[in-house]
Amino acid sequence: MKGRCRTAFFPAALVFLLVSIPGFTKTSVNLPKSTADNITAKHDANPSDHLSSDQTYLVKKGDNLIRIARANQTTVAMLKSLNGLKNSRIKAGQRLIVPNSEMAPPRDSEPKVSQNQEAAARHISQLKEQALISDEESSSTRLRLVEAGFQMIGIRYRRSGCSTKTGFDCSGLVKSLFSRFDIELPRTSREQFKKGEKIDRDKLEPGDLVFFSSGGKNPTHVGIYIGNDKFLHAARKARQVIVSDLNKIWYTMRYLGARRISDLWTEQPASSSKQD
Repeated sequence: MKGRCRTAFFPAALVFLLVSIPGFTKTSVNLPKSTADNITAKHDANPSDHLSSDQTYLVKKGDNLIRIARANQTTVAMLKSLNGLKNSRIKAGQRLIVPNSEMAPPRDSEPKVSQNQEAAARHISQLKEQALISDEESSSTRLRLVEAGFQMIGIRYRRSGCSTKTGFDCSGLVKSLFSRFDIELPRTSREQFKKGEKIDRDKLEPGDLVFFSSGGKNPTHVGIYIGNDKFLHAARKARQVIVSDLNKIWYTMRYLGARRISDLWTEQPASSSKQD
């Protein structure tokens, strides 16, 4: 029995002596460089470890990731990544990590109006190159209406809206643009459909109105044809004024007809267009 106790005593004493040696404990817990680097990398990869409390956002009722991303100059994908979200579901009272100014993507310094002007110029230039309009027609009232329409791109969709400040619905956009050239149209797409000359689809010209119906003989949507099988409209699904392809299946299936407003083909001085 005494022999067994001595056998157990000596290893324990040896461990005690080693631990008491200065520097032994520090050396024994040193990690290989590769392991330490991996731990550091994992720590650095988690942005929340470096964010302060003023870089979080408290979700309010009615919020969604798209709205929060726009307000913080970031993207939905970035918000999901920062917060480990598998989907876009959030709830009021939830606190989200949002990127600080260094992490947020830079703002585009180019004004949207300038971009729209350039887009309009490119579009009309393409119409000329494809011989869809002549040089003389490029300064016509209907082409200036198309240019004015390009300035509306990006303005939000608003039901019953008829202003650049509050937004447009489809017929409100049409009425507003035509009124800039002293052409007064009815307020609704149904009434607008009753105006002007009926035009076959293969005879469409820039400035003609194109109508669509989700069912029945009455239009539920209207836009302005701008040439090259494209039309400008306030789209409810896109929530803003956009340019769409008339040949897309959704519009092809719902195409109802077109109307040409004869007053638009009456030439006016270039200074006659008005602002809202």
